[in-house]
Amino acid sequence: MKVLIIEDDVQLNIAINEFFKIKAFDTVSVKDGLQAIDHIDNEDFDLYLIDINIPNISGIDLLKHIRKKDLDTPVIIITASLEIQNFSMAFENGCSEYIKKPFHLKELDIRINNLLTLSKPEIINIRDEFHYDFNTEAFYYQDKPIHLRYKEKRFCAIMIKNINSIVPNELIHDYVWEGEIKETYPLRQLLGELRKKLPFDIIQTKIREGYIIETQK
Repeated sequence: MKVLIIEDDVQLNIAINEFFKIKAFDTVSVKDGLQAIDHIDNEDFDLYLIDINIPNISGIDLLKHIRKKDLDTPVIIITASLEIQNFSMAFENGCSEYIKKPFHLKELDIRINNLLTLSKPEIINIRDEFHYDFNTEAFYYQDKPIHLRYKEKRFCAIMIKNINSIVPNELIHDYVWEGEIKETYPLRQLLGELRKKLPFDIIQTKIREGYIIETQK
């Protein structure tokens, strides 16, 4: 287990680092956002632990940067504040857990264990004879795969991994376009082409919020 710790409180950084070493985790610890970016871009991690208020690049911006490429690796946001705006922004941008300072290391251990033991189903049934397979990252209708273009697959991946939840427009753009100039292939055009390929109209628009795919109740 390899963990990136991003915390500018020196004593807390040391305490978390030592705690993880006791658990035999491989740790990398930094104290500001610029140092973190270098590790995020050049190494693979199994868990990120990020303070929301750090120098140079904020924890929220680091979270956004991670989620442009990686939807799955758990990210725990640490903060001394429980302001609803920070809480909301963290979860809207893909954080997995949220822990408030001061906290006991045992609480952190419990939250990490819960994250690492959560298992996702390999298949999600969307409608009758229509499902999504996480192994192949594809939709199937009547057991036949539906061919999707790369950006369509990226869109479906982020929606299905957040099934039954609204996915904000900004997060969709960041993940689907991976830093490209999105105006060359707008989201509305992508959705228009994608809806023609799917057997059911499952993509719901939430005005000024984002999009959601819901399973059949």
